[in-house]
This record gives sequence, C-alpha cells and structure tokens, in this order.
Amino acid sequence: MMRRNNILLIAFSALLILSGCIEVTFPEAMPMNRCDKNHFPKSWQGDWTFSEQSDDLDENLSIHPQYVSFGTDQVVLGEENVLRKFSGYYILSSKKENSQRWNLLFAKRDKDVIHVSRFDGNDDEKVKIWEALLKDDTLNRFEVIRKSGGDSDRIREYKLNPENNRDFRELIKSGGLTHVGDYLRNE
Repeated sequence: MMRRNNILLIAFSALLILSGCIEVTFPEAMPMNRCDKNHFPKSWQGDWTFSEQSDDLDENLSIHPQYVSFGTDQVVLGEENVLRKFSGYYILSSKKENSQRWNLLFAKRDKDVIHVSRFDGNDDEKVKIWEALLKDDTLNRFEVIRKSGGDSDRIREYKLNPENNRDFRELIKSGGLTHVGDYLRNE
C-alpha cells in the first residue's frame, strides 16, 4: 500500500514540477467535511488520450475503479489520495510528502471529454483572484512562501486556507482555476 502511495506522490509531483514549480496547497483534502469517494465513477472508467500535446499532462490516462494510471505511474485512492465531488467537479486531493498540506486536481466530464483544471501558481491573474478573496490581516487564509537563494528571492508556494466551503466554492467560481487540458475517450 505504501508503495502505491509513493508512486502516486511521484506522479502528482511530476505534474507539479512540469507545470512550473510554484505549488498551490490547501490545509486538508478539499472540499472540507465531505465524504470521500472510494472509487471513480463507472462512466469515467476506461482509457483516455490527451486532445493535444501538453507539457502539463501525460498523453494517456487510464481510469480504473480505485486508481488512475498516467503511463507507468499510478494514483491510488486512499488516505494520501482523496477523491471528492464538489461544485460540478471531481477533486483529487493528494497529500504532499513530508507535509500536512494538500495539492488539488480538478476534473469535469462532458460525455467523451474530461476537462482537467488546477490552481496554477504561475498565473499572476489567478493569484490576484485568490488574494482578493482570501486576504485578511487577522487570518492567514492567503500565504506566500518564499525561497531565498543567493541574490534571488522567489515564490515557492501559495498556501490557500479557505475558512469554509463557501470560500472554496468562490475560489472555483470566480475564475481561480486554470484549465490544463482535455482527455478524449478512446474508441
């Protein structure tokens, strides 16, 4: 079981690394206080291919009842990888290694197309949306974590800490997500 969780973390980390290195994390699996799904919907199961070339997603995706395969890597549902449904999306929350923070990946299916989105720390316009919704001087609902090295001081991570699911829904509905790409069902 631990091996599968490590494989999942590696796959999810690879997605984040390929997408630019500024992580966006949450304090818990999202949305808060919702039931975990113990399997992917039957209508989602099968083989899918990315609709166009992308550096952010693997070309092929295979969805099984309790895991997803990205090429040779697998993401297995469990304590470290949680699937929940919210606001029209299936949200895969993956716990960061050596941390209590979570990364999120959003998916929405429209017949034979799966649309994949995420919070993109490299998109300054999206960051402004998150900050406007969450910034509060008395609470740490929006945190910027910097990494200092030599002469540079660059952003390493955005910590989004919505107070409740209403705040989380606002992050989604106000344009805070970035569309990463689409997968088409294989015939």
